[in-house]
Amino acid sequence: MDKPTIVFDNNTCKGYVTSLDLIRELDKKWFGRIEESKLVLDVVEVAYLILKNKITIKVNDKKIENFNEFINTCYSCLKGFFWPNLIVYKDLRDRGRRVRVISGNKFLIKDKHGNLRIVIVLEEGSLRKASSIYDDILTANNNGLELVYAIVSLQGDLTYYEVSRIEPRRE
Repeated sequence: MDKPTIVFDNNTCKGYVTSLDLIRELDKKWFGRIEESKLVLDVVEVAYLILKNKITIKVNDKKIENFNEFINTCYSCLKGFFWPNLIVYKDLRDRGRRVRVISGNKFLIKDKHGNLRIVIVLEEGSLRKASSIYDDILTANNNGLELVYAIVSLQGDLTYYEVSRIEPRRE
């Protein structure tokens, strides 16, 4: 059976699906966002799907069948946080979580029990201000979500930290 083909735009670094059946199938599994009559996939989602051998990609008129071809053809889209994001995204999907790319280095996940969490991807050694961590906690709490930091080491190892606010007590 032929794998479905997704059109990938190297300028926007997004994948586009127009087949209604494929849109329904991918959206049901929490891939992409529906915009107008298309399903728009983040570059990390496209990379994951081709890495798992679930799709082929069409870039301009070139058909891409595997992950190495994708890297070679779409390298300009694989900048910044792409690799840490892919490590975390793949790990979460492989653990059976539903994952939706929110933006940049943020994912919304639904675990096997239906609990929602926001996962923020960070690189080991990156510095964060306490106010930034506090803002992340408030944003998550205000949206009824738990906050998890996914720290990716320089070697590609991954550690998850659940982050929450504590209230100091005076005695």
